[in-house]
Amino acid sequence: MAASSTPVGSTAVPGGRFVLPIWHWPLVVTLLVISAALAATSLTRDSVTFDETSHLTTGLSYLKTGDFRLAPDHPPLAKIWCAWPLALLDPVWPDADNPHWVSANTFQFARAWLFEQNDGQRFVLIGRCLMVVLLIATCLSVYALAHLSFGPTAGLLALLVAVFSPTFLAHGRLITTDLPITLCIAATLLAFSRLLERVTWPRLILAAAALTTASLTKFSWPLVLPALLAMAVVAIVRKQPIETSVSRRGVEGVVTTGVTRRVERVGLVGGVALFVMLTVWLGIWTGYGWQRTIAAPLPAIANTAAARSNLEQAQQRLAMEWQLALHEPDGTPRTGLVASFLNTVVDYQVFPDAYLLGIAQTLGSTSGRYAYAQGVYSVDGWWWYFPLAFAVKTPLAIIALALAGVIAVGLRRARLGTPLLLTGMVVFVVCYCGHVMSGSFNIGQRHLLPVYPMLFVLAGTAAAWLANKWGRVLVGVAALWLVAANALIFPNYLAYFNETVGGPRHGWKVLADSNIDWGQDLLRLREYQRRHPDESLKLAYFGSVLPTRYINCEALPSFMDFEPRTSLTAGTYVVSVNRLLGLNDPQLRESYWTDEIRNAYQELGVIAASTPQEVEPLDKQLQRRQARREFAELRYKRLLSRLKDRTPDERVGYSLFVYRLTDEDVEELVQP
Repeated sequence: MAASSTPVGSTAVPGGRFVLPIWHWPLVVTLLVISAALAATSLTRDSVTFDETSHLTTGLSYLKTGDFRLAPDHPPLAKIWCAWPLALLDPVWPDADNPHWVSANTFQFARAWLFEQNDGQRFVLIGRCLMVVLLIATCLSVYALAHLSFGPTAGLLALLVAVFSPTFLAHGRLITTDLPITLCIAATLLAFSRLLERVTWPRLILAAAALTTASLTKFSWPLVLPALLAMAVVAIVRKQPIETSVSRRGVEGVVTTGVTRRVERVGLVGGVALFVMLTVWLGIWTGYGWQRTIAAPLPAIANTAAARSNLEQAQQRLAMEWQLALHEPDGTPRTGLVASFLNTVVDYQVFPDAYLLGIAQTLGSTSGRYAYAQGVYSVDGWWWYFPLAFAVKTPLAIIALALAGVIAVGLRRARLGTPLLLTGMVVFVVCYCGHVMSGSFNIGQRHLLPVYPMLFVLAGTAAAWLANKWGRVLVGVAALWLVAANALIFPNYLAYFNETVGGPRHGWKVLADSNIDWGQDLLRLREYQRRHPDESLKLAYFGSVLPTRYINCEALPSFMDFEPRTSLTAGTYVVSVNRLLGLNDPQLRESYWTDEIRNAYQELGVIAASTPQEVEPLDKQLQRRQARREFAELRYKRLLSRLKDRTPDERVGYSLFVYRLTDEDVEELVQP
């Protein structure tokens, strides 16, 4: 059968563009409504996840104080977007002498503000509703990318894939920067592809605004710049002229002209680049309120000795953060392009100090983080981490559609609408994937989110096979498979794993961290407690919230400790996946407990249990006290390290393992 020269369901017009069939609009709207419904009905089922405490609190702090000391490692725009409704509610806000505020301790400040002074779960639900708006916009951008590239039917299939993608729904309803930067990158590629086809003031302003928004959303935004450069090169060297629209005196309306000479195109593109660069620079300063310093200057009414002392402490803390961010753990200065850039521009005040500190902190935080994959641990990461995360956390139906799209493009069954946009998408995917695979920041599939719109475009290209009977069957089966996968995981989208690893119940054996355990199951644990009111819960939790605001429980060693600490007696032990695996604490791993460590642990127990003599040296007394403290803490960790190989009695959600232990079980588990 001859290849179709035009995508199914589209109408070709001059210039490589496609007219949208009117019957597509109801389908587009319906799919967007489904996306919003799935997000809205699932976001209420998850407790506050790890990063949400920081993002929501810092967003409100920027609005209320104009101070950027909290969490400068992310630009402010996405956080402000989610927090502005809270400013209208005028919630209780800590005093300026709050110790966590003075020391710029983001997570402790956020934890106390959200869960000790306010209803944190309700506040986060409000912010999540604002994220759903961005999710709808991102799905619509996927449709636009696929429509412009391969026609409206491809756009429709790509939109369906985006709407039912567990990855999009997992992170598109949480207060993080992952989905906002995904939207910004997609919008930037769309806007610049249109701009480089026809330069007009509205398109120029829209493109500059899209890139500026990206620059205020996440510090990974420069990874789109090579894609924009590649698009500009294609626009300059190809035969098709760059159109411009100008108003001329004596002529009604606007006259469209084409810039054909390459020298003139270089000048035009250069002018566009200068305008965009200036807009981004002005936008960054505007986003930080044209404030150079990180901590806001004291207003005259609050300029007291105590306030000045607090401000000086905050400034000293931020100065220390700056030094830590620009140096390796061993104290040597960081090297590389980003570090050199920071050292150059900081003295010239090219950007606000908070923006530069954020870049420096991002540089530091993305190296030397604990990572887990397939039973092994690393602080340096692996190049194959993100390919693995993609392979096991992307629905097989989407991968199958994407492969069908690749074949359709290779066999020229899919007709390309605009080479500029395709060039930008391909270059961005290559640069972005190369960046994340070469780094050591292996903490979750969510960091691949910006490339998923391009994956969905490729999946949408499989619509080229709809002209064939068997093609329609295969595309239909894949679509139904995706919808079924979505229905089976709802509303636990964060924990989705595909069939290659046995689904979400077995995914924890392959990947951890935000791939499966981000603190999202406390509401489900509350339901468990209501069903089992006689059980005393002892919780080892990975998260940034106060678990006691959700349930009645006592604490086992957790990522962020809380009170009261439990005793090692019979009870129901609930352990989150990241604690069970010892992701951030090597002492919780079975591999830590070598023969040498177990012998030392046993000796420590002997010292701790020894009876004090009536008269003994002070150093002997201090040694026993220290041994008792250390041994008591190690007993908790010894017990947790041995639970991994014990079959849990129940699972709560996919991130919490429940073990009902007797006193005899506990005593056995704490033995060397």
